[in-house]
Amino acid sequence: MRVALSVARAAERHSRLAPGDWPAVAVGMLVEGNEDPEVAELAGASRQVSGWDTEPLVSALCERYGVPSPGPEDSTDLLARLMADDLRVRPASVTAPMIRLLARLAPPDFESDLACRCYAMEEYLNCGCAQIDFGFEAELRRLPSLRLSDSVVQALARPLRSTLPTARPPCGH
Repeated sequence: MRVALSVARAAERHSRLAPGDWPAVAVGMLVEGNEDPEVAELAGASRQVSGWDTEPLVSALCERYGVPSPGPEDSTDLLARLMADDLRVRPASVTAPMIRLLARLAPPDFESDLACRCYAMEEYLNCGCAQIDFGFEAELRRLPSLRLSDSVVQALARPLRSTLPTARPPCGH
C-alpha cells in the first residue's frame, strides 16, 4: 500500500495522475485485499470525480501509511520503475519507450537529472543524426521492480503510457 501511494503521489507531482484516475487505482488496491474505507470510497467514485473529492481521501491514506510527497528525483525514479514494470508485462512497439516516457517528466521545471538525460536523448531517437545509447534504455528497463500487482501497475502507468506514440514519429528536425 505504501509503495502504491508513493508512486501515485509521484505521478500526481508530474501531472500524470488525475483525480479521475484514482478509482481504477483504488480498485486495484481492493483486489489486493486492502479494505481501508478511503480505498473503498475512491474505488466507488466516477471517472468524473474532482480533486476536491479525492484529495482528502488520498491525504488520509498517506497520513495513515506515513507516505510523504516524493521530491523531483525520487518521483522520477519511482515512475521509471513503474514504467519498467509495465513494459515487462506489456511491451511497447516504439523504439526506446523508457527514454520517451521519462523525457515527458522533464519539462517544464527540469528538476530531475534522469528525466533531463532522457529529454536530451529523445530528440535524436527518430532522426539518426546522433548516436543514442541504447544500453541506457536497457538499463532503464532492468530497474528493480516495485512489486505491485498488475492491476495497480496498469492503472498507475496508463496516463503516462498514453503519451507514447503508437508508431515511430517523423523526424523532428
